[in-house]
Amino acid sequence: MEEQIRHRKDTVMIGDIGCYALGGAAPLNAKDLAVCMGDSTFFHTGINSLTDVAYNGSNAICVILDNRITGMTGHQDNPRTGYNIKGEPATLIDVETVVNVLGIKHVRTVNPLNLKAMKETLDWAFAMEDEPSVIITKWPCILKKYSKEDKAQFNLDKTPCVVDADKCIGCKKCLSTGCPALRYDSETKKSSIAQADCVGCTVCMQVCPVQAISRKGDK
Repeated sequence: MEEQIRHRKDTVMIGDIGCYALGGAAPLNAKDLAVCMGDSTFFHTGINSLTDVAYNGSNAICVILDNRITGMTGHQDNPRTGYNIKGEPATLIDVETVVNVLGIKHVRTVNPLNLKAMKETLDWAFAMEDEPSVIITKWPCILKKYSKEDKAQFNLDKTPCVVDADKCIGCKKCLSTGCPALRYDSETKKSSIAQADCVGCTVCMQVCPVQAISRKGDK
């Protein structure tokens, strides 16, 4: 998601604290200001903030990062996980339903790992001139212990990606994603991927201009 937002240089981007706050650092540089708990902590104070946006008709794009866990402080359950603090089954609150009830008319849900879909969704939101819009990015935290609900809803393939050194042109485009699994050898001028660190998100595959990256085992 940050890979696409960082290109919107004419926009003030405000985000709350959390693991996604790292998107404000280089190479993504995708945030200008940090505020208190909101987005992925939507159920803490984000609902109140979004109520004000809807009530005042603010021309804002609100991105709610639904990673199905409270990743910031240690993977505690919340109203979006389907389990309570005791680990017992609980009501799973649908974010899109809440957003609609608050009065937001323009809502889209997207897989943040699909860069094309993410760009198209951002283009749609930026085209709104006088009304607020909400983008819900839905994908489980990659460090989460997946629940049966996660496994049923998402294709959670963690097969790592690899770089074909013969195809790699050393453009460093993949490094712009900020992925910690990527390496660049200044002598060979080639990129590589640390297999133990790669989670198979395929974002680097999507940005490589010469298709030098693929999932391990794919031809």
